[in-house]
Amino acid sequence: MSAREIHTNILRSPRSEITDLSRIPVAAIVDALGKTGALSHCLNLQTPGLVLCGSAITALGPDVTVRRAAIDLAQPGDVVVVAAGGSKERSCFGGVTAAHMQTRGIAGVLVDGMVRDLAELRRIAFPTVARGATPLNFDYPADQEHGAVNVPVYIDGVRIDPGDVVAADEDGTVIVPRSQVATVITKAHASMTAEEEKWWARRGQSLDAVRQLTDCGYEIVREGL
Repeated sequence: MSAREIHTNILRSPRSEITDLSRIPVAAIVDALGKTGALSHCLNLQTPGLVLCGSAITALGPDVTVRRAAIDLAQPGDVVVVAAGGSKERSCFGGVTAAHMQTRGIAGVLVDGMVRDLAELRRIAFPTVARGATPLNFDYPADQEHGAVNVPVYIDGVRIDPGDVVAADEDGTVIVPRSQVATVITKAHASMTAEEEKWWARRGQSLDAVRQLTDCGYEIVREGL
């Protein structure tokens, strides 16, 4: 990560791929990624019932001006990723900023930290992933000397490069490397189709799990006879 840099141009996945990915459950995306890319359960949608999916515009640090620079560079459909260090002491995002981002067509926000104005975020239906909420926000500028825009950032040990895709639903949040988006879509669709066909074929039938467990050493205990 490079501090005090602003990168204005990033590569993005085609809009059609973002749309396709947005229709796939996060659980299926994580499976298609080989159980990688998932952020911890602490980072979840603060706006229930919504889905977030878009190319990442990264803002390093919690500073408001750094974050605003990322917003200015975001295109419609992008997700602003605020790598605020995971602090739970103060919020660095709220309803007024969300409403402005919405007017620019920005898809949502991922904040590695806290937010506030939850009622407003939910009222305007702005997809927001964060660690939680607190009414106490930062005094700005906040660590501005170490900020950067559109540089690689790490959240929960997961690297997020500008242009990677952020996907979130009520199961959680996953980062899909831009180079893998098309492959993930293909693998997830194939896996979901196979799973659906498998369970359709099994409808109403025994799963044969008792026999499988006895075959590997479980003991049948017949009580109450």
